[in-house]
Amino acid sequence: MRRSWFLPVFLLVALTIPTFSRADEWAPLGRVVRARYGVYSHFIDVTNIVRQYAFPGGKMDVSNKTFGSDPFKGEKKQLHVVFHTPNGRYERDYDEGDTIRFAERPD
Repeated sequence: MRRSWFLPVFLLVALTIPTFSRADEWAPLGRVVRARYGVYSHFIDVTNIVRQYAFPGGKMDVSNKTFGSDPFKGEKKQLHVVFHTPNGRYERDYDEGDTIRFAERPD
């Protein structure tokens, strides 16, 4: 009977770990000037895809699935985004696995 707690605890941990694996990162609101996804010299232009998520309260996972392509299999990719905000130009890199949340208002 001592093992009766094992399965519920195991399931709780197993369901929670994927939640912790993604880092929430913030992005400013503004016009997405350019976005590229990849690593080394293997990048794809994903500007139009990022623009679809760049609205107040928008949320986007940085992943091969989101961008519909894996520009360099077996390597962890980055998303580089250039924004034009009311406060000027802003550039940011996001790691594969991050979740980007677009700010409710410009910084």
